Amino acid sequence: MRRLPISKLKSGMILGKSLYSANGGVLLSAGTELDSTYAKRLQALGFPAVIIIDSFCKDVEFPDIVSDGTRIDGIIKVRRVFEEARKFQKIDTKLVKDLVNKLVDEVLQNREMLFEFPDSRSYDSYMYAHCLNVCILSLRIGMALNYNEVQLRDLGLGAVMHDVGSIFIDSKLIDKPGSLSSTEFSQIQQHSIKGFNLLRDQKDINLLAAHVAFQHHERIDGTGYPRALKNTDICEFARIVAIADLFDALTSDRKHRQAYSNSEAIKMIKVEAGLKIDKVLTELFLHNIASYAAGSLLELSSGEIGLVVSNKRQYLEKPVVRIVAESTQSLISSANVQEIELAKEPGLTIVRELQPDDGFTDKLRDIHNREKKVVNS
Repeated sequence: MRRLPISKLKSGMILGKSLYSANGGVLLSAGTELDSTYAKRLQALGFPAVIIIDSFCKDVEFPDIVSDGTRIDGIIKVRRVFEEARKFQKIDTKLVKDLVNKLVDEVLQNREMLFEFPDSRSYDSYMYAHCLNVCILSLRIGMALNYNEVQLRDLGLGAVMHDVGSIFIDSKLIDKPGSLSSTEFSQIQQHSIKGFNLLRDQKDINLLAAHVAFQHHERIDGTGYPRALKNTDICEFARIVAIADLFDALTSDRKHRQAYSNSEAIKMIKVEAGLKIDKVLTELFLHNIASYAAGSLLELSSGEIGLVVSNKRQYLEKPVVRIVAESTQSLISSANVQEIELAKEPGLTIVRELQPDDGFTDKLRDIHNREKKVVNS
């Protein structure tokens, strides 16, 4: 399987993961054969990309730290909590805590699994899926810090509610592409204050969790908001969530730009480490992220093209790859592919990650489809 922008879908492609509506209903089931009608409909529904089963990577699986059921249920619950908070100025803390407890349990259960899940959320679900991912990513940092379960649950609650103040901000302003005016940016900044005020008024929410909403846009050099705090004046929970928030924002499709790959986002985050975000916490965070997600295509120093089939925690930047081409111009038969562990090939390095719109994957798919036809004829 691999992630593909909607604009690159072709008739006959097979959907690899089911797509869900905002209310959790199945829009399209995994295994559905896609055509131009489906592509147009999905684009209209705000899906920037989907997971497909392509002929050359149909056996590649996407590991996920939490189950599909928990992920979908989580998005539904976060949406419900946010919508009720907007109407009634009150948080359904039981619902949030039940969700966080489930996330903590699954993250602990899958503590050795790397985060590499390629997202296929719709634009309408972005905020809720973002909060869920930030919670999962933050919990992994908390685990690396040897937090106990009580601490993890408080961190998780703050993380999943970190953007709740956004419900009081005009959505058109939040989704506005390009730069904001000083007045508009000032309005955006209010979401941290409004979120904190809402959360601290809930009697059964830890004040540290509420401070995550207040401080997750603070930066250790004092350039953040709303109070321009520095270094450890920012609570540790908020410094954790700031990193998770940044990574998920970078690796998510937005209306004004495509998602960055894991490797691109990691480079950007490393630049910020020690300047804007906590360096020690960033290092702990990056130990949990696969540089190249399964399904990615990499050009190697040999000129060969490798398909990422799996990752190992001890070799974050050296995945197991399947050699699918001698070069971008010279494909090889699927019968002759081989898998290699880059960690065991010291003379072989990664030159670049191929983009899904560079035309190479079309060539690769065509040769596999031709071979399939020959076998079946």
